[in-house]
Amino acid sequence: MNKYLTIFLLLSFSVSAEVVTTIGEYSYGGELSRNDGCALAKEKAKLKALEKVLGQKISSEEIESCSEVDGKTDCERNQWFLSSFNGEIIDPVWTIPDVTSQKLNNGEDYYTCEIKLKANVKQTAQLLDPSFDFNVKLNERNFREGEELKIDIELNEPIFLTIFQILPYEKKDYKVQKLFPNPLLKNNFIDKSNISLPPKGVTWKTEFPKNVKKDRVEEYLLFIGSSKKIKWLNKYAEFEDIKKAYTNQKLVNYLYKTYTIIN
Repeated sequence: MNKYLTIFLLLSFSVSAEVVTTIGEYSYGGELSRNDGCALAKEKAKLKALEKVLGQKISSEEIESCSEVDGKTDCERNQWFLSSFNGEIIDPVWTIPDVTSQKLNNGEDYYTCEIKLKANVKQTAQLLDPSFDFNVKLNERNFREGEELKIDIELNEPIFLTIFQILPYEKKDYKVQKLFPNPLLKNNFIDKSNISLPPKGVTWKTEFPKNVKKDRVEEYLLFIGSSKKIKWLNKYAEFEDIKKAYTNQKLVNYLYKTYTIIN
């Protein structure tokens, strides 16, 4: 009998959709177009709807840190994706965007797009028993080009662990790429209460993207734990692709970590 055999209890509850109404507002100027400004207002409305039903909340510190690196626009898009993992917005009904403008002291035009959303929101992923949990700590929050990335993981039950890198700035290649397991580290069954990755003899070094004309970029690590081995793809083109793959699975849990690379 396998000494690591563990029985997971799937919480039995019916996931029903809840109708919510929210208002998204986004202020913009400069090179950002009306369409882009209103698209971000929509994402803020959807984020508020998820928060109402799922109780998820993004801290102001996360937003400020992300904005300093990727800029406000990209930051809002990244945070929307990360917060939408456990929720789904169904049959959204939008009002016509209301755009107002004002003059700044320097004479430039400044716009605000406001839009109202009414939609059903439901939890998309079945959750594990609360005893199934894991914690992750990175050796640094900010890395210089070429510095080593190390990860410490604590868990209270054996799991199959998969780690994806999320590259929001990537435009021509895949935005989601599997970091672990890989051809060198094939076994992703973790049966210890503490583990460090990569193991001795292997190094993971940060690399500043060649297609980005900035001094700093923000990347994400997505950690997915499961009770059974799942054959994930090595790459996913878009954020939504990995979300769909995740929500189609049972007995899974996830968390993400953010880090910055400085050129």
